[in-house]
Amino acid sequence: MTIMRKSLRQIFILSICFLATTVSWAQVSLGVRGGANFATFAVEGDDQEFPFKPKTGLNFAILFNLPLGASTSIQIEPGFSQRGARISAKTNEFFNNQQIKAEIDGKLLVNYIEMPVLFQYRPKLGKLEGLLSIGPEVRLMTGNIKAKSSSKVYIDGVLVSDTSEDESYGSGDDTQKFDFGMVGGAGLAYPLGIVKVFVEGRYHFGLRNLATTDDGDDSKVHNRGASAHIGILVPIGK
Repeated sequence: MTIMRKSLRQIFILSICFLATTVSWAQVSLGVRGGANFATFAVEGDDQEFPFKPKTGLNFAILFNLPLGASTSIQIEPGFSQRGARISAKTNEFFNNQQIKAEIDGKLLVNYIEMPVLFQYRPKLGKLEGLLSIGPEVRLMTGNIKAKSSSKVYIDGVLVSDTSEDESYGSGDDTQKFDFGMVGGAGLAYPLGIVKVFVEGRYHFGLRNLATTDDGDDSKVHNRGASAHIGILVPIGK
């Protein structure tokens, strides 16, 4: 948590400095957003016995919106994001005239400091505004990767094994700490006085291979997944 607070503080200060040197504060809107990630890992070059599935996590960010025109803007969003993936698999086989059934559940928990930099188009839709966003995002892993798993084995319907594991791995041991990619989304905004309330859905497409390469191993792992947000924007200096 100490690392996360320090990283957030550094990103916040850098964002303030960038805004102060590029636009007048009278043009800027500030805001916050929060929501849920439905994150997973896309794996290439490795036959997985248990493919990854989406895992739900939290996200939040501070918003700096810089207008470019009447319906366009650049939005910078330093924040925090919980990512990772989930595994769920069942097997049912017969061996030596016995029915052997196994159930395996697990999840990987990975926390990031993230910063999307988005070009936004906001067409008028009566009292509402449309919201289309696209741009790059960078993320830095904080803390360790946590792996939690449980497995049960049944023979002829009788539980013979029930195990669970809870492990933690250094973030630089088997995966890259820094990641980058693209993000795009769509949503709606509604004005309440000077405040704009918005909802948005996005898809995150990680571009960096997170797996460290070993001899003979050409596996590629990328952050992928959707997210949903709700937030507010408030103009300042007016």
